[in-house]
Amino acid sequence: MMKNRNQEGFSMIEVMVAATILVVIVMMLGMLFQQTSVAWRTGLMRSEGYMQLRAYIGAVQRDASLMVDANRIPKDLLCSDQKQIFRSDSIQFYTVSGSMKTAPGGAMEDYRTLNFITYDIDGTRTQRRLKPNGTWSAEERADILAFINDVQDRDKPQVVPTRFIAAFSDVTERDENGNSIPNQNRYPLYVTVESELTQRGQLYDVGAECAGPDKQFGSGPLDRASKDDVRTWVQ
Repeated sequence: MMKNRNQEGFSMIEVMVAATILVVIVMMLGMLFQQTSVAWRTGLMRSEGYMQLRAYIGAVQRDASLMVDANRIPKDLLCSDQKQIFRSDSIQFYTVSGSMKTAPGGAMEDYRTLNFITYDIDGTRTQRRLKPNGTWSAEERADILAFINDVQDRDKPQVVPTRFIAAFSDVTERDENGNSIPNQNRYPLYVTVESELTQRGQLYDVGAECAGPDKQFGSGPLDRASKDDVRTWVQ
């Protein structure tokens, strides 16, 4: 007598459905990984850009806190009667650094230094130190802080000031001789800096492909599962 034997297993349709679901899951995970990678890279570049922007604004704020009104400084202390200027493309002003100190004999000595600061629209800062008599010091120096990145370094963000805005009081200011002072030479209430942050980057596609037995890649039609049958790329 022949006995009936039950054979358990998956049908071809069930296997194809399971394979399709697996492919969909893998594709979704791949897309999720790619989007996460792009978001991380974008966030990192944005963070670096904001750090540079804060550094630039911090430099302007530091110098502005030491600003003095050049219209109240004796002209013999100014270098070539250089005035303070506040324009949309450039700001130039005087600062005083240092302090008064007591000498060994008990007299007060002035250790303060008069500086002339310039910020240009190209993102550079120039500082010149003056002697008490108004001439440039022997160690005249130009402290250049360029906040514009090297053009060749494309992946880093760029901070570019686009405009300086100076606000003045409504009262007409006059110099010691009674002459009215033009707006661009007046002592400002505050200075606003408008900047542009540019980010440049590249997105890379990472992929893999297989030419299993035997769709080529390998050395011949009999080649099976060789290393050449699976390859990856970055572009």
